[in-house]
Amino acid sequence: MTPIYILNILLSLLFLLPSPSHAYNPYKSPSTKNAILLSSIQSLTLHANRKTTHRRVPAIQQLTCIGPSKKICALYTPDVMRCINQGHDYDENDVQWTCTAQLPPEFKLGSTDVVCEGYRDKEDPWVLKGSCGVEYRLMLTEKGEEKYGKLVGGSEWPSFGGSSWRGWLNSLGEMVFFLFFFGVLAVIVLAAFGCLDGAGQRRGGRRWGEGWGWGGGWGPGGGGGRGGGWGGWNDPPPPYDYQGYRKTEPWRPGFWTGAAAGSAAAYALGRRSGSGSGSGSGSGWGSNRAESSRPSSSRPSFSPSASTSESTGFGGSRRR
Repeated sequence: MTPIYILNILLSLLFLLPSPSHAYNPYKSPSTKNAILLSSIQSLTLHANRKTTHRRVPAIQQLTCIGPSKKICALYTPDVMRCINQGHDYDENDVQWTCTAQLPPEFKLGSTDVVCEGYRDKEDPWVLKGSCGVEYRLMLTEKGEEKYGKLVGGSEWPSFGGSSWRGWLNSLGEMVFFLFFFGVLAVIVLAAFGCLDGAGQRRGGRRWGEGWGWGGGWGPGGGGGRGGGWGGWNDPPPPYDYQGYRKTEPWRPGFWTGAAAGSAAAYALGRRSGSGSGSGSGSGWGSNRAESSRPSSSRPSFSPSASTSESTGFGGSRRR
């Protein structure tokens, strides 16, 4: 056996050895038609209120809103979303997707991540057919912030800037005004009924022990008798004291009460005239009365607009 013959045999055996890239592959192609490489999926069409197929783990909704809050997710759900394979990043199994959906002008798509069930485990590049869904974020546009900002706000406290802070100050001013106005009104009513006048306690008569001399005992005359009263049992009654029976003068509004009532009325007139001269969106008392008199059809509705436009989101993929 010549050395050349031995060399040819060795070279033939070398070519029969597997290449390094295929030396170890724990995820070989499953012997089933229900498995497909995630990277080979070119597009997905997903529907609301439909679930994915499943094999190892429970099924999920094809479209799942994950934020930024439950309140925003509850406002609108897209009917159909279509995702296109845009290639991969560092790993061929890390597929990047572009997803589009028809949304009202108040909303836009944020991130859109495709989630599929790995056929054998969550690291398997082969996934179960029909097991893919999208986890998306539904964001508010500028129009959506104007319409739903107060409804879905995470905090009840006003922000220090913008129209929301000015509106809160207007509401606070109205509250202080009404407290002041009704306080002055209560003082006038109570004073008119004599509740705040000490003379009202007399009820038009004498005070106890005053003018009649009932201050002492019941013995006749002086000593321990009714000092300052009648001299004896048969004595005539004391002379009539006109001053003691004089009725209490009725209450008359004073300077401070009139000033308070006048300032409250002037403030109310100023608020109403200020709100009436604006664009009709003021927060004064007059504008509230005007808005309440409008038909209900002109009031703002929290339902999304009927018109829609295409919105696009971007995201990656993961297996479960």
